[in-house]
Amino acid sequence: MLKFITDLFKPSAPKAPQPISAETSMNFGAEEVIPFLTRVANNPRFEFAADFAKELGINVLTTPVEETKRWRVGGSFDGHPIRLEVEAFMDDVDAPDLYFHSTQAAVLEIEQELDAFARETGK
Repeated sequence: MLKFITDLFKPSAPKAPQPISAETSMNFGAEEVIPFLTRVANNPRFEFAADFAKELGINVLTTPVEETKRWRVGGSFDGHPIRLEVEAFMDDVDAPDLYFHSTQAAVLEIEQELDAFARETGK
């Protein structure tokens, strides 16, 4: 009986993130990177570290022209742990291509944010 009671209050092991299974991408102007990442961070279905958008945005914008960099970010989507991988290819000066890799559901949500962002910015 005591074991049953102690097992009730034992913390459960953290769940592993779901595997990466999808990708989406878009070309951005330098001035659009941090606002878009902030938009994703503010989406109530996602949860990332507080400095996610600013830190990642600064790293993206320091990528040299014709080079690619990739970052892994831990977070959650709809309360489930995910890994988001963001790849930046600096296509031209101040014009990165951003690729988002994660679960199918998370990528679909990012695609909706990309579509809305594109409409709002006239892309």
